[in-house]
Amino acid sequence: MRILFMKDSFASPHASGHDVDTYQVMKACAELGHEVSIATVVKPEEGALNGLSYIPQYSLTGTNGHDRTGSETASVAGTRLQLRFRNYWGIPPQRLDALQEAVRQFNADAVVVSGLDALPYFPGLSSVKRVWHAADECVLHHLSQLRPGSHTLSEDLKAAAIEGLYERAHRQVVDRVWVVSESDRRAVRWIAGVPGKRIDVFPNVVDGAFYTAGDESRMENSAVFWGGLDLRPNIQALEWFCRRVWPFIQWQVPDARFTILGSHPTARVEKLATLPGVSLQADLADIRSVARRHSVVVLPFASGAGPESTLLEAAALALPIVCTPRMSHGLRGNPPLVKEASAPGFAAEVVKLWRSPARQIELSSDLRTWVTEHHTWSSVAREAIARLEAA
Repeated sequence: MRILFMKDSFASPHASGHDVDTYQVMKACAELGHEVSIATVVKPEEGALNGLSYIPQYSLTGTNGHDRTGSETASVAGTRLQLRFRNYWGIPPQRLDALQEAVRQFNADAVVVSGLDALPYFPGLSSVKRVWHAADECVLHHLSQLRPGSHTLSEDLKAAAIEGLYERAHRQVVDRVWVVSESDRRAVRWIAGVPGKRIDVFPNVVDGAFYTAGDESRMENSAVFWGGLDLRPNIQALEWFCRRVWPFIQWQVPDARFTILGSHPTARVEKLATLPGVSLQADLADIRSVARRHSVVVLPFASGAGPESTLLEAAALALPIVCTPRMSHGLRGNPPLVKEASAPGFAAEVVKLWRSPARQIELSSDLRTWVTEHHTWSSVAREAIARLEAA
């Protein structure tokens, strides 16, 4: 097949789950013998497509980075509501024209768009299979945050309503939806109104050749977290851990150390790094060696949009993981995770692991075995292509 992937931008190093997923699926499809290309609004950062530099690349803006002007063929395809949402996301019609031209030049069989804001590109495409790589269902995330008395209650209700209407407005122009769990599949079916037979569940996966076990010496009584530090679910997770869990840990283990790794830290994250025993290392080019020097990875997520990619990376690095129960959603097989929902219980599990080096070694080995057996890019790409061909 000839598959054109479309994203707004591509960071280097890959800073988001969509960056990682799109790159790895493209690479796996190419390795299986299929032709792939990429179209972006912003030129990919240097190094973002290393290993794929030979593929055709298309820009959806002019050579100066601005949208073309004066187009007489600017697409106006779509319903009135679809056009309103296109304006809501600030997508000019010239970009749709540019994508249509890229589809024509590449002679694509399918177009795969990543991210919530990419759906307005679909109404103008009719000659190709249109695939929305949704991964996590965003409305489900907002609904999972609804709690009486929450200071973000009205904000989450508004976001859920707008995004739900937005998804439903585009249900007729989506041929396939790719999600990472059965709960996301149910949400897309009921919220967006996409028939279940058009929704594919593919688990998040990891590059086991890149994320591997190492020989670094692990610091005793140390924990680590990594991810995009400007993403709301990550910030919420860190605030819960640092303010609710960390005091219990420090009370039991005064010399405990917690390291936050990731990109683009907000002021809220930087403030957490001033707490006793907490440190921040931001925007590292490669987190692997630093992460492997820690005894335990903590993934304390409260929302339904936790980054399973971080969990898979940690497992591939052969690091023990303590997480909240919802982090196991969408995983295949029987992952050997230590799961706990309460703050005191979470702290107790971390301390228990620190005090049992033998248990750390056992979990490290089991996690590495589990992730390489159940979550690989080639298996997902092969299944995705089969579904597209069948459709």
